[in-house]
Amino acid sequence: MTTSEFNQNTENEPLAAIASNLQSLVESLIELGVMVHDFQGTPQSHTALTHKTNQVVSLLSGLTNSPFAQQFPIPLDVVSYIEDGRNPDIYTREFVEVTAKTNARLKGKMLAFKKLRDVLGEKLVDEFPHLKPGVDDIKRKTGGS
Repeated sequence: MTTSEFNQNTENEPLAAIASNLQSLVESLIELGVMVHDFQGTPQSHTALTHKTNQVVSLLSGLTNSPFAQQFPIPLDVVSYIEDGRNPDIYTREFVEVTAKTNARLKGKMLAFKKLRDVLGEKLVDEFPHLKPGVDDIKRKTGGS
C-alpha cells in the first residue's frame, strides 16, 4: 500500500499523516547529511545547519507525540532491524511466516485433541454405558457432534 492509497481512504488519515511526516523526516535527514558533509565553517552554514538540526528534532518530536504513534507503538524489534540497516518489511514477512507456522501447529494440536476426545468418548461409552450422558455433554460443550 502506498502513501497515495492511504490518502484515498478517510479512515487512514492518521496513517497517511505519519507516512507524510516520515517522508519529510527522511528528506530532512538526507539534507542534514549533505549539509554536514559540505560544512564550510561560515556563520551562514552554521545557521543553516542549526536550523536543519532543529527541524529534524521537531519532526522527530511530532512523530513521537502523534496520537497514531501512541495508539500503535512500533515494536523494538522493528527499530532494531532499522538500526542494523535491514528492511523492516523483512521483519514483517518473517513475523507472518512464524505466525503461520505456529497457527498450523496449533491447528494440528486442536484436531488431535478433538480426535482424542471422540475416540476416548467412544471407548468410555463402550466400556461404561452409564457414562454416555456425561460423555455426550462433554462433546457438546467442546464443539463435538
